[in-house]
Amino acid sequence: MSKLYKNRSIIMIACMAIIIVVIIAVTSVDRNQISGAESLIGSILKPVTKFVTVIVNFVRNSVTGIAEIGGLRDTNELLNQQVISLRAQVRELEALRQENQRLREMLDFKNSHSEFDLIGCSIIGKDPNNIFSTFIIDKGRNDGIGKNMPVLTNAGLVGQVMEVGENWAKVIPLSDPRSSVSIIVNRTRDAAILKGNMESRLNGQISPEAPVVEGDEVVTSGMGEVYPKGLLVGKIVQVKTDENQLLRYITVEPVIDFEKLEEVFVLKYSKSLPAEGEISN
Repeated sequence: MSKLYKNRSIIMIACMAIIIVVIIAVTSVDRNQISGAESLIGSILKPVTKFVTVIVNFVRNSVTGIAEIGGLRDTNELLNQQVISLRAQVRELEALRQENQRLREMLDFKNSHSEFDLIGCSIIGKDPNNIFSTFIIDKGRNDGIGKNMPVLTNAGLVGQVMEVGENWAKVIPLSDPRSSVSIIVNRTRDAAILKGNMESRLNGQISPEAPVVEGDEVVTSGMGEVYPKGLLVGKIVQVKTDENQLLRYITVEPVIDFEKLEEVFVLKYSKSLPAEGEISN
């Protein structure tokens, strides 16, 4: 109670001081000088008025500071939203830039290979019932696509068409274990047949006398029924020979990253169609 009473007393004194100062100021407007009593009262009340002025300024500055903090928070939130929006736009622009780059490279490839009848396609999905890696493209029988036609990009061979609908087709890539391709090693001209494996690579057996080494490029041989000669398949990444030196095996890393494929070409080329369910090389 004594503390509350003390605080009230201070407030009352401050208020009275302000009132007296105001009265003195008002009554002295029309006088050239103030009286001695007024001067004495002013001197006594000067510390009080100064204290009140400090308090008032402090309160005013605090209120202004709080308002400014609130404004800064709003501005910060707005800037954060703008940053999020700009980042999204940057991602979209980068995706468009990459797509334009891919399409430009594919167009250049098509223009520079006029001997090929190429149909540009986009990958629209993967077969949900397939445990391997077949995928669906957005062109089909209506666009001139047929079963077993080769599928490629400007980088190299992808695989072949295994099933065709009116406006879609299913593609089996080289990396699929059911797929095979006849190849020759570019440098040595040794031939082999490669099959896909579960690790997105190709395995095959080659002559034990073949002087192949890691890094050698392999291309299609043209000896099978599906692929024309000379399409890049990949590079040899491993060469193994059995203990008796009778058999030699190679592992090839495809030039295509099958996980990142988005657009492909279907090549209108097929010597003959194998029996139903057979994947030819």
